[in-house]
Amino acid sequence: MLSKHLTNVIQNLEKKKFREKYNLFKIEGEKLVQELLLSDMTIDTLLARPSWIERNIKNIRQYNTIEVNEIEMGRISNFKSLPEVIALAQIPVKEHSPEEIKNELSVVLNGVQDPGNIGTILRLSDWFGIRDIFCDHDCANIFNPKSVQASMGAIFRVNVFYLDLVEFIPRFVDQDFPCYGAFLEGENIYRTDLRTKGFIVMGNEGNGISPEIERFVTRKITIPSFAHSPYSTESLNVGVATGIILSEFKRIEYNK
Repeated sequence: MLSKHLTNVIQNLEKKKFREKYNLFKIEGEKLVQELLLSDMTIDTLLARPSWIERNIKNIRQYNTIEVNEIEMGRISNFKSLPEVIALAQIPVKEHSPEEIKNELSVVLNGVQDPGNIGTILRLSDWFGIRDIFCDHDCANIFNPKSVQASMGAIFRVNVFYLDLVEFIPRFVDQDFPCYGAFLEGENIYRTDLRTKGFIVMGNEGNGISPEIERFVTRKITIPSFAHSPYSTESLNVGVATGIILSEFKRIEYNK
C-alpha cells in the first residue's frame, strides 16, 4: 500500500523546496529507472506495478519496493499514459575537480530557465562527451521532473553544479583556457579557431548572456543563418544552439 504521507511527499517533489527538504527527486518510466539502476545514485524507493516487479525482481531485491495499483500510480505520476514504475533517488552531492576542468571542455549556463532546455542540454552534453555543466542559481533546477525526463538518462552520467559564475569563471580563464560565449553578433563559428578545452557559455532564452558574465567571455561566437527569407527565425532555441556548437567543437577535436 502507498501511504498518504508518501503520496504527499512524491507530489511535493514537483517543487524545488521540497526536493531540498527531503533530498529526493523523482524518476518516471521504465527506461529511465533502468538507467538509474545502472548508475551509482542512491535509490530511496521504487514504486511499481506488479508486472514490473515480477520482471525485475532479481535486480531490485536490495531496494525498498512498494507495489502500487493503477489508482495510486495516477496520484503520483505526471504522465498521461501511466508508467510501470517510479523511483525516488537521493540528490547526489558532487565536487568538481579544478585539474580536470583545466584540461576539458565544459558547458556553462547563464540564466537558462526552461527545465526542458536544461534537460536537453544535459542530454547533448552526454552525447558529446562533456563531463561537467556549471549553472548559475538563476537556471532551472536539473532535478525538476521535466528536466529529468528531457535528459533521457544523462542526469545519471553528467555532473551539474550550481554556483556563483562571477566568482567561478575567472578562476580558470586565461590565454590557454578560453571562454567562448554564444551571441547573435559573435564570430562565425565555422571560421573560429576552436580549442579542445575551455568554457562554452550559453545564455538565457530571451536575453542571452548577462553583462556580468559577458565580461569574462574571451571569444564571442555565433551560428550564422543560411535562411532564404529575411523574415526567417530570429534565433535558435538554446538547446538546439548548444547541440550545433558542441558538434562543431567536437568536429575540430576529431580532425586534429
